[in-house]
Amino acid sequence: MKKIIYTLFCITAFLSVSQAQSNTEKEYTIYGDSKMTTEGVISGKELISLLETQDSAMVKVEGVISEVCSKKGCWMDVNLDGEETLFVRFMDYGFFMPLDAAGTTAIIEGMAKIEMQTVRWLKHKAEDAGETQEVIDAITKPIIAYSISEATGVILK
Repeated sequence: MKKIIYTLFCITAFLSVSQAQSNTEKEYTIYGDSKMTTEGVISGKELISLLETQDSAMVKVEGVISEVCSKKGCWMDVNLDGEETLFVRFMDYGFFMPLDAAGTTAIIEGMAKIEMQTVRWLKHKAEDAGETQEVIDAITKPIIAYSISEATGVILK
């Protein structure tokens, strides 16, 4: 009887350790669509190439968050390839990013496109980011940027 109990204990302990290692490998937090997975993720460079041939594309793209709205986490900039960034807002303001998420790797799901960001929006974004009035006043021209204006989900790694 002791051998059976000891054997069951060893099997349970082994399975617990295996499960813990499995969960550690998949440790991340999902915002928005709770059913979002990491399947089908593309790199920032792949997104840039894709948008050279299409005006928009439904994607899951991975990159490092470079900036988050400092007021409530309602937008973020994600580094795509070292030079280009992806501007991300969230569908229907249904979720927000942690204010300290900069530097975190993220997978963003949504319709990606290239869009013009107006001077008004750029000034608002600069205010949210806590820029000085001098920096805000220096914004005088719209820019063309990669964006996902209604992300359905984000996975933070």
